[in-house]
Amino acid sequence: MRASLPVFVEYFRRCYLADSHDLSLSNIIRLPADRRLFLEEQDYLSSGELPRIPLISPVAAKLAQLADTYRKERRLVYACFFICGTLTTQGGFTSRRTLCSPLLYFPARIYREDDYFAEINTTDIHINLPLLRLILKPDIDPVVTNTFPLPRFPMDASQIADMGRWLQKYSLLAEVEELGRWPNFQPGTLVQERMKASQLGPVSAGALILADRSRGSRGVLHELVQLARARNLPAPLQIALGGEPAQVIESNSEPEMLPGLFSDAQKGALRNAARLPLSLVSGPPGTGKSFTIAAMAIDQMLHGNSVLVVSKTSEAIDVVRNKLQESYGLTEGYVHAGEQSFVRSLRARLDALLKEGVDLSEVSAAKLKRNLRATNQLLRKAERRFARALWLAKVLGPGRWVAWVLRIGAPLFGRDLRTEDLWDLQDIISQLRHSFERQAARYINAYRQEKLARLLSNERRSLASFHQALRARNSKTQAERFAQTNMQLVLQAYPVWLASLDELNEILPLSGGMFDLVIFDESTQCDIASALPALYRAKRAVVVGDGKQLRHVSFLPANQQQLLWKAVVQCGELPEVFSYRDQSLLDLVSDALDSQDAVTLLDEHYRSQPELIAFSNHAFYADRLKVMQARPGNSRAPALTFHRLEGRRARNGRNRVEKDWVISQLREHFNRYENAPLKPSVGVLSPFREQANYLADEVSRVFSPEKRRSFLVRVATPYGFQGEERDVMLLSMTIDNQSLRAATYLNRADMFNVAITRAKEQQRVAYSISLELLSSDHLLRRYVSYSHGAVCSYQEGDYSCKFARAVSVGLEAAGIRHWVDFPIAGRRIDIVCEHRGCVLGVDLIGYPGEYQQHFTIRNYKILHRAGIRVLPLPYLHWSRDKRECIARIIGVLRGEQCGKVETEAFTE
Repeated sequence: MRASLPVFVEYFRRCYLADSHDLSLSNIIRLPADRRLFLEEQDYLSSGELPRIPLISPVAAKLAQLADTYRKERRLVYACFFICGTLTTQGGFTSRRTLCSPLLYFPARIYREDDYFAEINTTDIHINLPLLRLILKPDIDPVVTNTFPLPRFPMDASQIADMGRWLQKYSLLAEVEELGRWPNFQPGTLVQERMKASQLGPVSAGALILADRSRGSRGVLHELVQLARARNLPAPLQIALGGEPAQVIESNSEPEMLPGLFSDAQKGALRNAARLPLSLVSGPPGTGKSFTIAAMAIDQMLHGNSVLVVSKTSEAIDVVRNKLQESYGLTEGYVHAGEQSFVRSLRARLDALLKEGVDLSEVSAAKLKRNLRATNQLLRKAERRFARALWLAKVLGPGRWVAWVLRIGAPLFGRDLRTEDLWDLQDIISQLRHSFERQAARYINAYRQEKLARLLSNERRSLASFHQALRARNSKTQAERFAQTNMQLVLQAYPVWLASLDELNEILPLSGGMFDLVIFDESTQCDIASALPALYRAKRAVVVGDGKQLRHVSFLPANQQQLLWKAVVQCGELPEVFSYRDQSLLDLVSDALDSQDAVTLLDEHYRSQPELIAFSNHAFYADRLKVMQARPGNSRAPALTFHRLEGRRARNGRNRVEKDWVISQLREHFNRYENAPLKPSVGVLSPFREQANYLADEVSRVFSPEKRRSFLVRVATPYGFQGEERDVMLLSMTIDNQSLRAATYLNRADMFNVAITRAKEQQRVAYSISLELLSSDHLLRRYVSYSHGAVCSYQEGDYSCKFARAVSVGLEAAGIRHWVDFPIAGRRIDIVCEHRGCVLGVDLIGYPGEYQQHFTIRNYKILHRAGIRVLPLPYLHWSRDKRECIARIIGVLRGEQCGKVETEAFTE
């Protein structure tokens, strides 16, 4: 029998909690004295001897009060078996760290019945996994923590003995026999004394602790508790958890009213966002995920809907914010933390709004919208006329009957048959498109300003109430003030919200379906549990990510996850789809969707030079990506280079030779572009944490902060680079011939894919291992051996078309470099010309054979998105005046202004 959906929510809450990343417990002695209470005598609670214990200390009252006041920020736990002493760590310098941290803990509650009593949640025992990983012996793989004996309630001596044997084998602890003192407790004073010891050791002691939650997890856990009690779940959350979807209120989508040209895939994603309760957008590296997300937000905002964009990382949210500003010119109607905290930023915006009001546009939004629609109609009319002219150019190829058609067809087709007017139509389309995009940006902002001004005039009190809620000093007061706020009016004032999942609970109440649309960015990095509160806030939801990139990291042991499933759901074995450890939000939604129509693949790659994406496209995406940056020519430096070094990976995981190479490459790059007005950004990446930290320390030591800032230098592992890009990437693969075991990590497809797809212009890869030592299917060996620059070759004199040959001869005579049948953006352009960095495609039309067909308007738009202008060249026009055709090509390459057709002609 299938469990109810709230039970699944509770299961994910338990998993999130058991993942042990929510509490700060490394040294509880640092806490104020009124937030910790050591217990005396023995462990009556975890042994099951008593269901509750009386608290005689005056600290109990203060603990109860603080736990209620800071219900989100802190958590009351019953902790036992303290690990105390000094831990010596090896980093850039040897460092010593003092620990006083519990090995096990239970959620606890203090309540009053004449006296104060404490009880624990016996079904929710936690192992302090961060502590276990910290105290492991050197060279012990952290994965061994999965084998730590799972405690069961009630605890007994045999369980304690099992834990002691594990600690004796794998940890740095001395005097593990101290655990045998249990269930008797040592006093709190002894715990504090042991903290000063030079060696780490356990102390059999117990305490009630009001621990600080991490900033993100405290709100997630608090909201998951509320979700587990909810009866009615919105449609996106129901579908994600395998339930039957409720009725969905659909919206509209009008991408044609937005600035920019959208691919068919992007338009499909926008339509799904408007009409489906739950949809998925799969976006490989550099395919415009953030641009598409920003378009969704603007599209729905203009239809009166509220939009929430969330991600696990603030960096991904920053990128979407930049797209809203740069690509759509949005200056009003959205809220984002920026460099400040979300709450401070929002408070400042509301304060300015309430005290200063809104500046309205000189032209009304209604008039701007009418003008925008009129310009759009002119643009569509011009495109239809251009398409008709292209079709005629194809039909009117060589033949004696052409002259006859021209004579009788001139009155019917008019200037469509004239070379200069066909080309001028292109110019008109370009002019109209630029005009449309400027008008669209003006309309978007005028629309927002007018709506905000109306709300400020009619509903100022509700906005002021929300402002007061944000100024609350604790979560209890904030919750009370949120309850008094009409959030729908607030969302009308600010319809687009950008927040990380960790920040969400701080500024928004937990209300089902409060946003018309919630968009998840980088959803492979979102664990299911922390995503559920955001899904609960959605009427419709879109999950954006790439299943072939890095997922969230979980240290929850598999056997403990299985026990949680059985304890909470009580419904057979754990299905793979509900694996908190292994499934991301993207995986959960992909498994839940019934129709492939709800899935969109973004397949146009804009970020990188062709060589930089070629291997990833082939190895991970079956060559489905259309590379929009493909350009002819060999004058520039290779985009991808490999450097075989004689480095050695030391026992501490560092490769000094590769470090020296990175420093040398950076110094050369900085010197080369020292005086450049635009400095190419640089990233340094190593797949291994030890080498990445080593490189970060050395880069910081050698180069000044000003130098690093001016070149936007970032040093990180692939986890630190997901969602990031740089103009130039330096990769240190680190491993050598003696580290074949470590080489297996490099064979992880998701990690490797992220590592090699961050560069836009250049990537330099250093490695110290002999490739022949790796298996033939190893990713590093395949990557280095791959023919990254294999593009269409051009051999002079090899033509299948006389028309192409004649044009080529004319271009050669004019000194114009050119290539025949060159691939760009997934299409082959008949002729591609280049002059001083300017690239022009030539679409040969009308000559029978390979080059008779013309590009459609859709193809022209695709190439426009790739930054390529294409000039149509009908054989009819070439046969009339070859010199004029060559002159036109040269003029466009040189950026010369050509004749224009008045746009008013299209209003007739």
